[in-house]
Amino acid sequence: MNQKLRKQFEQMKAKHPDTVLLFRVGDFYESYEEDAEIVAKELCITLTKKENTKMAGFPHHSLDNYLPKIVRAGKRVAICDQLEDPKLTKIVKRGITEDQSSTSSVEQSTPQVKHFNSPKTMEVKNIPLVRIHTSPLNPRKTIDEGDLQDLSNNIKQQGLLQPITVRPIKADDTNPLGGEFEIVCGERRYRAVSMLEEDTIPCIVRVMTDEEALDAMITENLQRKDVDPIEEAFAFGQLVKTGKSIEEIALRFGKSKRFIQERIKLDNLLPELKQWVTKEWMSIGAAMHVCKLTEDEQQQFFEYMEDTAVQENDPITKQDAIYYTNDLFMRIENAIWERDFSGSCGSTCEKCPFNDANVGCLFYEMKPHDATCTNRERWNNKRASWLLQMITDNADVLVKEGEDLEAGKTIVLKECTSYYMNRCEDFQPLLDKIAGMGFRVAEVDDLFERFSAYRENDERLKAKLEANEVYRCLVISTSYRGTEIDVRYYRWKKNVAAENGDEAKAMQLVNEYKVNERKNSTNIASKLRSVLADMEPTELPTEPLSQTESLILLTLILRKASYKFRNGIDLTSTYSSEPKVLNYARAHTEQVHQICRDFIREELSSAGVEYNTDLQDCQSMLLQEWAKEATDEVVNDMAVKLAKEQSKIEEQLTALGYNTDGTKMDF
Repeated sequence: MNQKLRKQFEQMKAKHPDTVLLFRVGDFYESYEEDAEIVAKELCITLTKKENTKMAGFPHHSLDNYLPKIVRAGKRVAICDQLEDPKLTKIVKRGITEDQSSTSSVEQSTPQVKHFNSPKTMEVKNIPLVRIHTSPLNPRKTIDEGDLQDLSNNIKQQGLLQPITVRPIKADDTNPLGGEFEIVCGERRYRAVSMLEEDTIPCIVRVMTDEEALDAMITENLQRKDVDPIEEAFAFGQLVKTGKSIEEIALRFGKSKRFIQERIKLDNLLPELKQWVTKEWMSIGAAMHVCKLTEDEQQQFFEYMEDTAVQENDPITKQDAIYYTNDLFMRIENAIWERDFSGSCGSTCEKCPFNDANVGCLFYEMKPHDATCTNRERWNNKRASWLLQMITDNADVLVKEGEDLEAGKTIVLKECTSYYMNRCEDFQPLLDKIAGMGFRVAEVDDLFERFSAYRENDERLKAKLEANEVYRCLVISTSYRGTEIDVRYYRWKKNVAAENGDEAKAMQLVNEYKVNERKNSTNIASKLRSVLADMEPTELPTEPLSQTESLILLTLILRKASYKFRNGIDLTSTYSSEPKVLNYARAHTEQVHQICRDFIREELSSAGVEYNTDLQDCQSMLLQEWAKEATDEVVNDMAVKLAKEQSKIEEQLTALGYNTDGTKMDF
């Protein structure tokens, strides 16, 4: 808001404190500060902030549509039209206009003001429904039939509270208002009334160009709370086509420029994919990812995901779209093989001539930063050779055909999802090759149930493996990316088929044997906890700690040491089947002082120090030894700051006649 407008606003607000002021600024009506909050709430439009001023606005041609809403909410409205003669001030009440040019107390520089207490000040015509048509320009394409029926029932009971806005069409010199009309705002109300036994509908008639009508439609639709993202994308695109800049659109609707740009891209989707978004079969995140593909690539995505999309309770996610495009574009960073793998290509991807990053471009800005393979045949052949390499690398531990399962071994499992079979032509040939190499291939459900989510290098998984709770498996599976091989650790199935009974029963018994050992240790620990808990602290010995006690104390402190310290000695995980921390403490007793000091440092650097005087004193004492210079600097700086703050308060108290302890001064 410029200084002149702010001055006018403040002057008029002082004279009309209970009135909502609407200022005509260019092609918009704007409201400010508290008025803006009211307008935004009643009209369900965006409240923005510009240069610390709250604002809400709408296009000037939407006034007829929006003004009744504010008035019906019980608000008195003043229209401040700067485009008219600023020397005139008119007040309109219930259709009566009083000329205030000579008697008004409003300053001569104040723009024209019109007060509205009732929507009766606007001319409304009842026009036959048959003469009214919907507009092909309207960006709103979807209207919920259930909501429409509810609106129709409401209108039948209460009448149409707000007329629709139309513009004349098929006009000529003899009939400038035309005989037919096109809806500008209110198509949903028009359809609801059309469902009733009504011949006419109340309308506000305005002469508008196509551009003005489109602008009004877009503004009304985009300020709804339930705006459809596809309709929003179309609307923003239409505004750009009419010459509006991204910055103008962003400012008008209170959005970021990036949001507007992203929404406009969404209009590039195929019609079928747009329907998926509208029906909520595909998320906005997925749509934003797919809209960047070419038309042919979008068509491929549509055909590939068509069966998935109809599952309304499981919409296509952004991650689904990313997985698809990663495979579509053959991004090298997402390849399943290691970076140094050559395979059937005879070269690594980094040095491959079919890597589009190796285009020989001298300018970094022009190089593709998401390196992709440009040869589908070579990509597929390399994938196949990597899968076989995985089998070869594990050959020494794989269970052979005719062999029983055994602890420490790995078995090949197949997991087939028929939905992906058309993308996994090499699935069955790979299984045949594995069988031809003499290795046993089993079904997942025959022997196992769920698998462990722990990573291979996780100590918890190692403990489970040692206890025979899980079994290492090489799983050949079908997926949206093609045939894959994963290493998984499965738990034994409790109920197995009779033909697998002996080996499965043996593995389960081994598991039970290990579990019993572990449970026994746990049970002993539980009993001994009770023994310790029953001891009275005052009855414990007072002599110096024994060697065993010192070692245990060091172990307990080490378990509580900071992550930074434990990471430096490779003790970030304390879960292990072996007493890992105790063994470290036993082997590094010479570090006792360093370990204890780190424990002290960690405790006195915690947030709890700020609320505990004991810890604060300990912190101060310690830092006088560890970092005296830095400590003194902090203390001195804070003392100076405190002195300044206290001095100001003392001056204010003195002026009021009080001491700092709250007692009155004795003058």
